[in-house]
Amino acid sequence: SPSPPPPPPTAATPGPRAAAFIQLYHSALSNTLRSISYETFSACFPSIAARAGPALSHMHSAFVARLSSFAIEEFEAILRERDVVRGLNRLEDVIGEARRRKRDAEEKGEGRGGEEEIPPHMLPAERVRDAHLKQVLAAQQGQLNAKLQNAQILNEGLVEKLKEQRKEIEGLVGLLEGVVRDLE
Repeated sequence: SPSPPPPPPTAATPGPRAAAFIQLYHSALSNTLRSISYETFSACFPSIAARAGPALSHMHSAFVARLSSFAIEEFEAILRERDVVRGLNRLEDVIGEARRRKRDAEEKGEGRGGEEEIPPHMLPAERVRDAHLKQVLAAQQGQLNAKLQNAQILNEGLVEKLKEQRKEIEGLVGLLEGVVRDLE
């Protein structure tokens, strides 16, 4: 029997995507900082390199180390401020859920009924548009239906009020006609 799936990572524990993202950043930073060689650095300060080479070498090492620590601190601050790890973990959950649903649907024989699957970039524009707008339009339809229902209830109340006013006016007109007949 297959082993149970590992527990989902918490917001503070990077999942596979978050760990890969962080590793990619560190790798890119390391490669970038390696490109700041002593030779290219000393070429910016030729007179200091000629007179105080060891001091410039020490300054180069300190500069690269400080730049590395600054970049890592800033990256970690951005990760915290924007809650990147939790977002990537949620993405991992969504993808896992989609894969599970797809697998379940395939096992049940649901889906396209044997049709060949069309790659997303080959779908007609209308189908892509409809897929993106379906939820938004459904929510808006619900809101519009609620507004329509409220307007209908309000209108029914106004119609009843108008009927009452019309009866009152007809009664007053009848009284006035009676008074006019009495005066004639």
